[in-house]
Amino acid sequence: MQETRNKLEGERPGYRETIEEIAEYKGIEHGSGMPTHTAEGQSEFPDPDYEQNAVGHHLYTWHDDVTKEMFRIEIAHPVRSGLDFWCVLTVSYRRNKNAKPVGILNNKRWNLTSTSNTDGHIRSLNRRMKDRGWDARLTLVEQSLNSVVEIGDDLVDLSTIENPPPVRYAVWPFVEYGEHNIIAADGGTTKSLMAMAMAVSYSYGKIVMPGTSVPLDPKPTLYLDYESSPATQARRRRQLLTGIGIAEEAGKILYKRMYSPVQDAATELYDLIASRGIGMVIIDSGARAVGGETSSEEMVIPYFNAVASWGVTILTIAHKPKDSTSRGPAGVAQWWNQARNYWELVKDQTPGQNEVHLSVRHDKANDESLHVPLSYRLAFGEDIRYHGLDTPVSTNIMSQLPTSTQITNFLLNSPQSTVKEIAIGIERSDKVVDNEIRKNEGKLYYGSKEAYNRRWSLIEDKKEDPWAIL
Repeated sequence: MQETRNKLEGERPGYRETIEEIAEYKGIEHGSGMPTHTAEGQSEFPDPDYEQNAVGHHLYTWHDDVTKEMFRIEIAHPVRSGLDFWCVLTVSYRRNKNAKPVGILNNKRWNLTSTSNTDGHIRSLNRRMKDRGWDARLTLVEQSLNSVVEIGDDLVDLSTIENPPPVRYAVWPFVEYGEHNIIAADGGTTKSLMAMAMAVSYSYGKIVMPGTSVPLDPKPTLYLDYESSPATQARRRRQLLTGIGIAEEAGKILYKRMYSPVQDAATELYDLIASRGIGMVIIDSGARAVGGETSSEEMVIPYFNAVASWGVTILTIAHKPKDSTSRGPAGVAQWWNQARNYWELVKDQTPGQNEVHLSVRHDKANDESLHVPLSYRLAFGEDIRYHGLDTPVSTNIMSQLPTSTQITNFLLNSPQSTVKEIAIGIERSDKVVDNEIRKNEGKLYYGSKEAYNRRWSLIEDKKEDPWAIL
């Protein structure tokens, strides 16, 4: 019958329809892609086989046992937005088990709540392969998707979560696991190099920057780069690995040069992340990832929504605003508001020297207290190495660190100092210094017994001072 059918398709119009009508009347299967008659009690239009593939796409498959034909409808990235329910629709056909599947409709956006949009896809499918019950097939798929896809994740009763784990880090303390982290700095401050150091630490499970720790279960990192090149990033990775004495390994850090905003490629990137088992994504930089519209909430908020849908740890590299008094990255306040963990990198370098002095300041933490600033000497050569420092050696860097850090550094060198002496030493007002000391009295600092002009020292030196107030 299938051979006869194939021959008839080349004959005059109407032959095929006539033969199908006869076959229908006689109860003969005629290769419509599904049975025309079923056993008693079964649906006249059979339900498809359903499964999800490795990247979470929904697969609906019909097999015709007589003709051996197969039809598959693949639904990717279903998402509800307001009253709309969008997804990416692909329909494929295979003549028999030995044939190669052929795409009939490929990667088309489908709004399941729109009758006109659905009808448009049905018309397209009928033009390409008519009389295959496309209306019924899409109806079954729509019914299934409406039952399994909700807005957001599944509903959870928090009381059922026993022993919630503590806060986890991809690279402690800079990158919190499963959250959106931001490291911001001025241009030319080695922030992209620090991003690569985070990638090496996370994916190789080795410490690159002293004072950090790494997970026991490293996974690949995806580096989405708008500003550099594969060669530059490969060189940085190799120099960092050489600096810690680790051999290169394939599949640890994956690189993708980007040109369009992340939101435009969010579904494609989701598939890439899921298929490669990626655990952390670095985006360098945030400004280019929103098409340069850093001051537009209409671009910034969808950016955060898009990367959150990937379900992995995110590290965005951002630029600081020109106004040094502003907090957070350059642009709208949502950069600051949406980040769960935010650090700023400050740098000082003497021209002509092959080393840079850095400090990383923790400005925002949603789940834990702020970490003390961490300082480094970054040495360049055949390799690249981060050397930890107890305190910054640069007055320029120190002036950009928190007041408490500046006071602590001053008292390390000049204990038993008055508020006025400290204020002069760190170039802050008496009021700012006095407020900071009072806030941390008994925690970081202790004072002498005098009622006025008390002399202050670090709490760690208390045991050496017989006049300390206990």
